[in-house]
Amino acid sequence: MSFFGFYNVHINSMVIPIITFNFVANNNNCTMRITHIIGFSLTMALTACSGKESTPKEMPVVAHIEEVNGEQLTVCQYDLLTDTVDIPLSDLVEELQFVKLDNREEALVGMAPLYLSDNYILVGKGNQVPFKLFHRDGRFINKVGSIGQGPGEYQNIYDVQIDEKHGRIYLLPWITNRVLVYNLEGKYETYIPLNMKQENLLVPKGIFRVDADRNRVEVVLLPFNHLPVVAWVQDMQGNMIGEIPSGHLKIRPDFSNEVSSSKATDALNFHLSTFFEVRQDTLYHLDNEQVKLLPRFTMDFGNADVKIHSFYELPMHYYGFVADMKQTNDYIFDYDQQRYFIVDKANGRGNYCRIYNDYLGDEKVTWIVGHNGYYTRMVEPTILAEEIDKTLREHPSLDAKRRKKLETLRATIDEDDNNYVFFGKQKRKE
Repeated sequence: MSFFGFYNVHINSMVIPIITFNFVANNNNCTMRITHIIGFSLTMALTACSGKESTPKEMPVVAHIEEVNGEQLTVCQYDLLTDTVDIPLSDLVEELQFVKLDNREEALVGMAPLYLSDNYILVGKGNQVPFKLFHRDGRFINKVGSIGQGPGEYQNIYDVQIDEKHGRIYLLPWITNRVLVYNLEGKYETYIPLNMKQENLLVPKGIFRVDADRNRVEVVLLPFNHLPVVAWVQDMQGNMIGEIPSGHLKIRPDFSNEVSSSKATDALNFHLSTFFEVRQDTLYHLDNEQVKLLPRFTMDFGNADVKIHSFYELPMHYYGFVADMKQTNDYIFDYDQQRYFIVDKANGRGNYCRIYNDYLGDEKVTWIVGHNGYYTRMVEPTILAEEIDKTLREHPSLDAKRRKKLETLRATIDEDDNNYVFFGKQKRKE
């Protein structure tokens, strides 16, 4: 079984995520154990297979460190990315958990992004269905707020934070001047005004982090060329602490572009990904004390044409993709020859990569970034059932124990079930 990957289809400068699924035979040495069943929820822990050997140590050095204004910047040489190496998911992610979400009608979620914290799963994007909050074992708690345009209502959420310590959920919509604040019961409490020091300016797409203990909010936005800043730090009442002018990071107003963050590091990391306005750029950390950007990773394309690219940060690696553009008809543009790469922070070793799922099989895993230091996948019950059926049908050589576990799991799946969730903590240095 592979975890989901996604690509973007661009229609008239708007970006639409397309999600794909694949399923292959599981290695006979894999083990799966049911740890507990609670109410409507099914929770399983998955241990890694002993299939292919890990190859990261065999990767060549493709990146070096440069010092920029006293800060260390990792520079990956594009022309040194030559081969594609196989890397097991277990090298990047700790023990994988598998959870069946609560089946009650009010808990149904459809396909949507999911966000994890120590004790909660939050699912939603705010287009037609409100966010839904679950315990980590899949039990439904409540919906969060409501869809609409009234006070405390929302449409199309771009970034999310679960603040367990203070019992809050923060939602940042598209094209907004406020962060919406809810309690863990899903009730709207208030909002945090966003201050760009000029009236009537809205955040088109943005990421944020709230530190309630320090009364601070960090914000990074997609810096359309009419906006004066790319990032700033303020207090929760909207008073500006410091700002970073957009400067050379300005881009044309185009919602095909993204501002993205894995939120897998102590500092708020981010990258501005452009599609039509291709340019060489950098992954940054936002220093919230000095209120400045710290360059952390970039790619030197040398004499080659700059590719469409996107950079992400994992606890121990930099990860991303490079691609060309193709036009499939008069209105639709897509990635062409998209290739994923990985670079080890410790030694600069890396290459193009094929990450394979040694927890449940050896098919490639495209999207490993997740959110808040977690790797995640959500799958609909009919898709999961088809994947299991295909494996049982096409791989008669599965050992009896493995086949029995898959048959047992398959027997619990009903097409009317809520979705299933896979998640695992991204590995950090010990």
